[in-house]
Amino acid sequence: MTVDTRPAVGNPGYATSSPELERWLARHISEGFGAESLVLSMLRSGYDAAFARSAVATAMGHRRPDASVTQPAPRLARREVPVLFSLQSPSIRLYQHLLSDAECDALVELARGRLARSPVINPDTGDENLIDARTSMGAMFQVGEHTLIQRIEDRIAAVLGVPVDHGEGLQILNYKPGGEYQPHFDFFNPKRPGEARQLRVGGQRTATLVIYLNTPQAGGATAFPRIGLEVAPVKGNAVYFSYLQPGGKLDERTLHAGLPVQSGEKWIATKWLRERPYRAGA
Repeated sequence: MTVDTRPAVGNPGYATSSPELERWLARHISEGFGAESLVLSMLRSGYDAAFARSAVATAMGHRRPDASVTQPAPRLARREVPVLFSLQSPSIRLYQHLLSDAECDALVELARGRLARSPVINPDTGDENLIDARTSMGAMFQVGEHTLIQRIEDRIAAVLGVPVDHGEGLQILNYKPGGEYQPHFDFFNPKRPGEARQLRVGGQRTATLVIYLNTPQAGGATAFPRIGLEVAPVKGNAVYFSYLQPGGKLDERTLHAGLPVQSGEKWIATKWLRERPYRAGA
């Protein structure tokens, strides 16, 4: 089922509130949608950017969205998901205990029988190719394919405020000692024909969530070299970063890498989010 996140009224540069807009905001806030997601939805519907931020902030009871460095922990089914740190620009957050140890272990076991060398999208042809810069083994799962995956996807949607159907299938990756993923972007370059093909099935990627399914003995951090940030992989934690800015500009400061695993191994689950409902193979 497609979730319609558009306001009832939205003309180019529209900057006037209405009962319909207020009801739309109240409903989506009650369903767990976050400020960033709501603002982007309003911008795509033609609202003025400053008005959209102000309207969302007012509806959520804040001065403005993402005004502080730290954020309250999202509440979900009687459990809290604390935010260990939050950056505004670029938008990066680290969630603590997004998954339990048991859920992490169960995802790893689900993936073991499917592992295959992880490909990347060829920017010129759109085909999936194997390259030396990415050395992980991976397993792909369809959205809602397993009850465990469905429960986790529902949790991700509630915490991030992004509908489940805007997410690609969960990808589980395994890195052995020495395994790495060299610096890269997760968004698609519309000027490259192979990557432009990917925009037909849900639009541009907007953000990435990397969930750590174990704690490696050494190494394996997620690095953002352009801002000097490294996130240590800790079992159950998850790092979120957004790269599609208002107006469609892509934030190249989200260049990131999976640093080499020095000892032990690393397991992660990756969820990519799209502008619109994602339909694999459409």
